[in-house]
Amino acid sequence: MESDVARILMLTARFPFPLDDGWKIRTASLLRGLAGAGHEVHLLSFVSSGEDTGTAAGEPISELVTVPRAKAYAVTDLLGGLFLGTPFTVLNYRDPAFARAYADLLSRNRYDVVQVEDVVMAQYAAGREIPVRVLDMHNVESDLLRRFADETANPLQKLYARLTASKLARYEIATANRFEAVLTCSTDDRDRLRSFGATRPIRVTPNGVRTSFYDEVAASPPGEEDAIAFVASMDYHANISGVAHFVRHILPLILRERPSLRFYVVGKNPPPPIRALASPNVVVTGAVDDVRPYLRSASVIVVPLLVGGGTRLKILEAMASGRPVVSTRLGAEGIVAGDGQLVLADAPADFAAAVLSLLADPVERARIGTAARAYVARTYDWSVVTAGLNDFLEDLLAGEVAAT
Repeated sequence: MESDVARILMLTARFPFPLDDGWKIRTASLLRGLAGAGHEVHLLSFVSSGEDTGTAAGEPISELVTVPRAKAYAVTDLLGGLFLGTPFTVLNYRDPAFARAYADLLSRNRYDVVQVEDVVMAQYAAGREIPVRVLDMHNVESDLLRRFADETANPLQKLYARLTASKLARYEIATANRFEAVLTCSTDDRDRLRSFGATRPIRVTPNGVRTSFYDEVAASPPGEEDAIAFVASMDYHANISGVAHFVRHILPLILRERPSLRFYVVGKNPPPPIRALASPNVVVTGAVDDVRPYLRSASVIVVPLLVGGGTRLKILEAMASGRPVVSTRLGAEGIVAGDGQLVLADAPADFAAAVLSLLADPVERARIGTAARAYVARTYDWSVVTAGLNDFLEDLLAGEVAAT
């Protein structure tokens, strides 16, 4: 590496543009941050059928190579996940065309760092002769699968999820220990990996937020409407179950005191069970061009998730907007906020009471929102997060990082 400038290849299971969900926001923000530090960043990514790679125009990518995703949830992979030692989630992303594209890039370029986004893509980089290979674990997927298995009522889904979670846990640790370093979104995920047997250096690189994007929202008072909101992609099982739980068990308690209140569910791809929740009090928007008007109109943002893992971008965005957040402890897992910056409640009655208390107290809403925004700006702004990652990679390349 010359003059502290590295050539970095990122491997991604999905094309990270446009930034319309949390996974894409994290991946693209890390890419931008590394390029902004002066590194030469290449991207090798799967793309879905019909996906427009032109959305990456203007991004700081020195070389972009894409591979069409030829399969998804193939029967052979589902059966392999049942009878073989390799978990289905890994088989689902096994593709000879991607392996060939990766080998071609290695033959044409000398990379200082290969950064793999998600454990399912680690199969391409593990064992390769690269100075530094970094595995970015957006979540400890085996732990999420275990929680999904505990939550789902479908007996076949429960059985398959538990089996896959067990296989995936073994795979995660064996694979992570073949990389030079691992990134996690939270100290909770880091500690889980350590307890499972991870021995490599682990760097907590949390999800972040571009605080300035929410300046106008933070500067404006909530709209006149008596409204609360949940803002996140609605094609993710944790968000689906969280919203369903809120509408069935928490919202009725709130409506007893505020019958005119509206709950906005803002996010792309809501499945039929979520669309079916729509009512005069529940507005399911589907995809929106800009979430900021909904954040501006909401008095309180709710995050009633029953499954944790990673760091919740939806919470960081709400805090950056200066809006108070009420979350379950699992929903806020990974965010280390102090008293007065985030309200936590788990039981339906406690959650409803917390929301009602804030709706009735504009002064407290403003106080929490202001404190939350200041905390996010100094701790979770992407400029802060990516600067820390850049320092970590430079230390890795210099051989100055030991297992922690």
